[in-house]
Amino acid sequence: MYKLRVLVADDDLVFCKLTADLIRNAGYEVKTVSSVEETQRVLANEAFDLMMQDMCFPALQDGFGMLEEVHEKYPAMPVLMISGSGHIPDAVNAIKYGATDFIEKPIAKEHLLIRLSRLSENLKIKRDMHDVQVSAIGMIGKSPSIQKVYDSIIQAAKFDTPVLISGETGVGKELAAAAIHRLSERSQKNMVTINCASIPRELFEAELFGYEKGAFTGAQLSRTGYFEFAGNSSIFLDEIGELPLDVQAKLLRVISEKEIQKLGGKVHKINTRLISASNQNLDQMIQDGSFRSDLFYRISTIAINIPPLRERKEDIILLTEHFVNSFCNSNQIQPKLITPSAAAWLLEQDFPGNVRELKNRVERAVVFCQNDELSVVDFTTKGSVEENNTQSFRDTVRAFERQYLESVLMMHDGNLSQTAHYLQMDKSNLSKKISALGISLARN
Repeated sequence: MYKLRVLVADDDLVFCKLTADLIRNAGYEVKTVSSVEETQRVLANEAFDLMMQDMCFPALQDGFGMLEEVHEKYPAMPVLMISGSGHIPDAVNAIKYGATDFIEKPIAKEHLLIRLSRLSENLKIKRDMHDVQVSAIGMIGKSPSIQKVYDSIIQAAKFDTPVLISGETGVGKELAAAAIHRLSERSQKNMVTINCASIPRELFEAELFGYEKGAFTGAQLSRTGYFEFAGNSSIFLDEIGELPLDVQAKLLRVISEKEIQKLGGKVHKINTRLISASNQNLDQMIQDGSFRSDLFYRISTIAINIPPLRERKEDIILLTEHFVNSFCNSNQIQPKLITPSAAAWLLEQDFPGNVRELKNRVERAVVFCQNDELSVVDFTTKGSVEENNTQSFRDTVRAFERQYLESVLMMHDGNLSQTAHYLQMDKSNLSKKISALGISLARN
């Protein structure tokens, strides 16, 4: 069970010790700090559920400065102000600066424990709700950077303002957009997804906003545009940087006025929530004149950047295991384990295609794996059909082994000991394998 973590900030060392002992004996975790510098350092490196701060911390000064700093940097952490005799008016004023509540010295044991118990119960409810929401997001990862993405998605889902999701190809921008919609009050209707890169330039306006019969040559029937079709729901414009400038101007009006005009038709109101995404540098496009700055500010009221996989390597094995199990289950085959050397190899990769590339590599590895464990060879097998399709299975495996060993040897500058350690092989067995495959070692 999670233990409430409390930080006590007071330059009275005796008070700190007595309060810490009381909190610790009640089953909570506690840490004390006695200077501003120590408080700043501890908060920067550790997470706490509650901070108890003395009104006159640091000594001979009011605690509002420290309180304001804490409230600005850690807004989710409640602060319980400790007021001495005669400081009650100041303690009440501290609420205006961000304090959650205040408690008066000398602190009554029962009074403090009741406060902590209530806070612990409220935090548990919030954590349980947060876990449910994170599960509903459907993305995999526990790294601090992806946790921030989860928090942003959950926060964005509470509001109806436009959201811009940025990130490289394959990081999961569409997953994030779907999660925002799924957690929002519009989830009763399906989100409408449009890839702007797939729409011919001359059809953008008609596709997005629709047209009336006779609006142009060939318009024999009226057509509902995507924005109208997504009424009371969410519309996701993927690769929004592909929009032509004239359509960008019309989209700006849609966002600001909440109305559209069909080609050849009248203006009418809509109720559609806009979520956009781009893997392009929109700031650079604004400088180049290919993207409107006023539109950018409108679509990025809430901005979420999803980091590339190379910046959250701690999620790679978790993602790999998820993709392996999912692929094995969907194809009704026995789950496969990942060898330690394969895991180490995966962690060394940059994955320019991000999560999408990793998923592709995993599925290909499972397809070509001949046993219950996925090795480095399985992950490096390209799976392409050779021009000489009369080549035997044994020759194919031999070619793969040779190619892989040569690459690993090159990685370690031909050092047999380092290569054997990397492959988790006995050095003598590695030498025999190299000789059997006809690999020549370069001699310095």
